[in-house]
Amino acid sequence: MKWPPWLILTVGFVAGISIGLMLAPWRMAGEGGGTPLWLEVMHRVLTSVGGLGTFVALIFVIRQFHLLHTQSDLVQKNTRASMDAQLYERLDSFNKFVYEHPTEYDLLDVPMQKQAQEHRSKLHRMCDLGFTFFEEIFKHHVRYELVDTEDWEEWQQNMIHFFQKPYVRDYWKTVTARYAKSFQAFAGELVARLGAERGSAGAQERESPVQEHGNAGERVDKD
Repeated sequence: MKWPPWLILTVGFVAGISIGLMLAPWRMAGEGGGTPLWLEVMHRVLTSVGGLGTFVALIFVIRQFHLLHTQSDLVQKNTRASMDAQLYERLDSFNKFVYEHPTEYDLLDVPMQKQAQEHRSKLHRMCDLGFTFFEEIFKHHVRYELVDTEDWEEWQQNMIHFFQKPYVRDYWKTVTARYAKSFQAFAGELVARLGAERGSAGAQERESPVQEHGNAGERVDKD
């Protein structure tokens, strides 16, 4: 239940008078020719009211500051929610494009050097959509700090899945300069790491048949 301002002022006025009179007993008029009684009472009343007004004003300032902080948090949450909705809307559009062009999407698993010239235009368009989309997410996280750590880790997995495709990595090296330098550094490091991992995995696959062949030869010799 909220008290109206006039009621708070009345209570403060009465409390100020009561406290002032209790702290300083009334002096009899004509006693030693001191300050007149009415002037002393008025001074104490006004001092008490002034002190109470300052206290009430301080309470209102603290309350307004709390409301401002709450409103700021609410605006920030609304901004994050709106941004999430926009990002997922773009993700749905990208997934729809992939769904409508499954053949071209599968061709991203083929390196650019081995890709037919007639397919490259659509593949470039698909890669550009992915690059601009992930660059927007990167800026929201690094520059604007609107993507939480948990959500950012989720988006990173989507980036890794996209950049794992050989054609995507090859095409990225040709269009790197189109994007922000901070995203260039992030995506370049990701491409280099994925390329190294793929090269290491390929080397292990090539070594496995050789080892199996050697083991089979040893078994024949023993026989």
